[in-house]
Amino acid sequence: MCLELFRSSIGKKQIIAVTGLLLILFLIGHLVGNLLIYGGPAVFNGYAAMLAKARPVVFIIEMALLAVFIIHILVTLWLVLENIKAAGVPRYAVKKTRGQRSWATQLRVYTGLFLIAFVVWHLFDFTLSDHAGPRSIMAHKSLGLYGVVYNSFLNPIHSLLYIIAMACLGLHLAHGVQSLMQTFGCNHPKYTPMVHAVSNLFGVAIAVGFGSIPIYVLIRG
Repeated sequence: MCLELFRSSIGKKQIIAVTGLLLILFLIGHLVGNLLIYGGPAVFNGYAAMLAKARPVVFIIEMALLAVFIIHILVTLWLVLENIKAAGVPRYAVKKTRGQRSWATQLRVYTGLFLIAFVVWHLFDFTLSDHAGPRSIMAHKSLGLYGVVYNSFLNPIHSLLYIIAMACLGLHLAHGVQSLMQTFGCNHPKYTPMVHAVSNLFGVAIAVGFGSIPIYVLIRG
């Protein structure tokens, strides 16, 4: 049964949709945790400490997410390569089709590749960094992960790269939600415009939610 899913184009799309949905659920939870930074060092570091105490469970979840992430990427690339190989339409027809598609759809491969690079950088930048080292110091005192995040976003270049990554994430999600709904049968002239509107709003909301943090830090200084 699993092999059949991988062999067919529809099966691959279903795998991409399911793994994408799991990653979306993770992003929502991750955003909620990140927004706790507005509560100050005690609240944000308390959240980090809670995750640290549940490390065995968190580790299992992280490994599962890693597997989901890798499957999502590999199956997506597999499907893209198959589509390129199977393409046999005239160039003018391709251009016309592209013109009818949204920016989120046209840029999905590029935003996806950029996000892969961002995730690697983000892990080393925050998750795997020293939360009690020099980057955590604020007013001669270590403020743990809060200090690391805050001090990092005081750098305009760091903040700009993060905001660009979140813009890419928003575009990728806008396309992803539309594709997910279509894969599971929600493709009707009556509902498609609403699905597109909701997916676009969701992409914007996630991008603004994450992107608001570096902007908040830069404004506060």
